[in-house]
Amino acid sequence: MVRDERLKGLAFMVGASVCFSTGGLLVRLVESTPPAALVVLRCAVMFVFLAALLVVRHGRGVAGRVREGGRSGVVSALFLAAVFCLFIFAVTRTSVANAAALMSTGPLMLTVAAWVFLGEKPRVATWLAIAAALGGIGLMFADGIGSGGVIAGNLLALCIPVSFTVSYILLRRSPARLDPTTTSMLAALFAALAVLPFAWPVAWPAGDLPVIVTMGVAQTGLGLALMSQAINRLSAGELGMVGLLEMALAPVWVWLVLGERPTDAALAGGVIVVGAVFLDQLQALGRRPRISQL
Repeated sequence: MVRDERLKGLAFMVGASVCFSTGGLLVRLVESTPPAALVVLRCAVMFVFLAALLVVRHGRGVAGRVREGGRSGVVSALFLAAVFCLFIFAVTRTSVANAAALMSTGPLMLTVAAWVFLGEKPRVATWLAIAAALGGIGLMFADGIGSGGVIAGNLLALCIPVSFTVSYILLRRSPARLDPTTTSMLAALFAALAVLPFAWPVAWPAGDLPVIVTMGVAQTGLGLALMSQAINRLSAGELGMVGLLEMALAPVWVWLVLGERPTDAALAGGVIVVGAVFLDQLQALGRRPRISQL
């Protein structure tokens, strides 16, 4: 039973990582929408998608689930909303390589924070896998790190894993049984409202509409819904490790759609990341996990 739940968690998180990994490509496909308007429109679509999903699951009980989250749910959603905003603003103010390298520190932050605040002591194999994966990420983006970088953009990118880690820890430590999907829905609403004054008046650009809807539904909405199912089944370290597949897959979509072939070093780095995640989880499947449930 425990093994089955872990396998389900891995499947959900792999699916979420595939969804999230399309973000860089989709941002590249946006032609005329300014960054602030893009945040508002993407989050608005995401909110509608997640709200509809919750209504299908819980019917009229959605409002009750929001209230059950209480203050912890709201604060967790605020930090997750910051992630939604920071991603768009970071990649438009620094190089993609800089942003990706800084964001890839997330698993390390998440693992350490979960050890300190949740008592989830990571396995030695997880530490080794994180080190190997970070090395692979560095190899993937080594040529671009430092080129076209702006300090403000780099700081925004670094704040992304910090904000996600805080949101996750609040979610797990809350005395209430918080629903991650509900938290994600609130985060989408908060992000859209926070950036709306800077994007007003917001117009739906006809040429970018399909891309923005795809971002709100498939890339973030579906990705968050899948990750919500993985949170209860994987430890923080495992969640972060599998999430690194996002970084490995992102250049692949750009290659397939836009024809921009990654360098040999980038391809080798991607193989290292995928291999580290695979070997870590293969080793973990042979152990009995000790995960504090939400």
